[in-house]
Amino acid sequence: MSLTSRLYSLQVIDTQLRDTQRRLKDITRRIEHNEELESAEKELSKRSEALEMAAKTQRQLEYEVDDLSAKIKEVNDRLYGGAVRNPKELMSLEQDLHSLKRRREKQEELLLEAMDRTETLEDQLQEAREEVERLRTQWEVTAATLASARDTAQAEIDRLQQARTRTREQIGTETLGLYDNLVKTKAIAVVKVEGGRCKGCNLTVPTAQWQRARSGEVVQCPSCGRLIYVE
Repeated sequence: MSLTSRLYSLQVIDTQLRDTQRRLKDITRRIEHNEELESAEKELSKRSEALEMAAKTQRQLEYEVDDLSAKIKEVNDRLYGGAVRNPKELMSLEQDLHSLKRRREKQEELLLEAMDRTETLEDQLQEAREEVERLRTQWEVTAATLASARDTAQAEIDRLQQARTRTREQIGTETLGLYDNLVKTKAIAVVKVEGGRCKGCNLTVPTAQWQRARSGEVVQCPSCGRLIYVE
């Protein structure tokens, strides 16, 4: 195998290695962060908190209605129990009774609204629980598939790194230095010449130069500076 063939093989390996490393990174990210499930869990937590607040409001209203009912009974007993005979005091008690009843009616209306809201939130919470459970079940299958893909990608990376090491050992230090600098500046260091054109910049390469590359010499494209390879 000529030096240019080894350089091209190294370029192919490096490209495959970068692609596989990116794929592994994406797989790992997906394993660590299931965005759909995380969003559903946040919604579940949000609905749970809303239900807790609604239930607290309902309990407070129930307490207030019970308290008003107790006060109404107390005033009603005094008003009609016969112990109070003073007309002014009886009138005052009657006014208090009406006021308490109006307050209770208002609180009872609020209580009914609170009960309706609590019931609605309970239904929504159940829906959220079912959605989270569905996504978790689905995730178990997906996670197993991703774990297998991760292992496959890691094995491919190990294989490519070994092949990269072997190939680099077959190339001289000076040429490797040129190759590595081109990778840093242009990403792709070695490109084919097809139809007399450099596949890196798509410009024509002088015949003499691509013929030298075909013979195995290390030749750079006069336009883009990449190393050229001719099959």
